[in-house]
Amino acid sequence: MMYAQGEGVVPIVGSAHYPNPGKILETIPDSAHFQFRGTVGGGMRMVSAVNDIDMAVEGLTPILRRQTPGNDYWIGAASATLRWKGRQLAGRVIFEFIARTGYNRFTSDFGANWSNFNGLYLLTEDGRDLYLRYHERVQPGTPRESGMATFDGDGTLSDIAFAIDESRPTPDRTYRWPTRWQAGFSHRGTRWTLHATTDALEEVADWKSGGFAMSVISGEVVRADGSGRRRFKGWAELLI
Repeated sequence: MMYAQGEGVVPIVGSAHYPNPGKILETIPDSAHFQFRGTVGGGMRMVSAVNDIDMAVEGLTPILRRQTPGNDYWIGAASATLRWKGRQLAGRVIFEFIARTGYNRFTSDFGANWSNFNGLYLLTEDGRDLYLRYHERVQPGTPRESGMATFDGDGTLSDIAFAIDESRPTPDRTYRWPTRWQAGFSHRGTRWTLHATTDALEEVADWKSGGFAMSVISGEVVRADGSGRRRFKGWAELLI
């Protein structure tokens, strides 16, 4: 999904169902609308002529990583440059990787992997990253909260206390979309509090009992002792 300030959500051709006839899993496969070159560790380039998009991403390394038998999950971040319709925008990319060995979605127990998932992908005003997620996964052994940051040095977040402060109803449905959040966390020995609110929300899918949406959000993180703060903007990924 793409959002342009002053324009709103930008329609992207080829962002719906993504066929993968070659069953390519170790890299991102090309489609009729997007082509990918390079590697995660060495740097990548994504080009879409029909959308007039050309994005180059520097090499990514894990910051938050969780490895268990048969599973590898990590989050990393890197600088990126986006060329779009004659504009050149410098920014950051947060990359999420997951691999499961010997797992078949059709024959294995799915176990409600994502229940009330809130993923916050944020860019601070000084050009650094903050990633925070919360979910109510049924499976044991997985923390409900996790995160990483690259301001004041790279590192994972600890002692996370995540709360949804406000939500809005969905017509004719029982689920609600989160619209405002508060979270406390520790990063490299400093305690911070996050305050975030929704600027725009785009509903992507509705499954009657739940749904998928992407929100543009903004807010700030404040040191617990009041000695500093950082404003941010970014995305909230909502799987409810």
